[in-house]
Amino acid sequence: MNKVITSFGTAFLKTDEPLYGEIESIGRYIAGAGMNVCSGGDGGSMEAISKGAKMAGGFVTGITVKGRSAEPNPYVDNNIAAENLMERIIKLINIADAYIIFKGGTGTLLEISAALELMNKKAMPEKIMIFYGEHWKEVIDSLKNDSEFLTGLLERNVRFINSPEEIKEILNNIQSKIHL
Repeated sequence: MNKVITSFGTAFLKTDEPLYGEIESIGRYIAGAGMNVCSGGDGGSMEAISKGAKMAGGFVTGITVKGRSAEPNPYVDNNIAAENLMERIIKLINIADAYIIFKGGTGTLLEISAALELMNKKAMPEKIMIFYGEHWKEVIDSLKNDSEFLTGLLERNVRFINSPEEIKEILNNIQSKIHL
């Protein structure tokens, strides 16, 4: 079974924005490393990473919410419909062997916080969190003021990258370390 990288990020990213193309490239790199992509299945960054993975022959899972009017983006191979938003977030977190996080708003913040809290409370194994760009840097830095344990957790698991190509090295370095 292939390992899964779950993507968190904004649904409000347009296809003509440079970041959309960069996220597509990251999706291609993930699929090229033999890993599957998972996201919330919507548009924006979720569509971009799904499209990139599909272009490279990868497998894409979308986790959506039942009853929402939007269909999953056209690059999703396997749609899992959660009963509600909180169930969706838990499924996104649990399916992952690692995470890639893009700019986003309160939904992305909730996903990051939930994943970190589950690791912090040892309710799940520690997993690598790769942040693209500087959008979340101040948030992560401020969390290091909480405790030595949380600081250690963040230092062991959080990586920041600024170009799509940088993920290739991280994927190569962590592939054998990702928890199944």
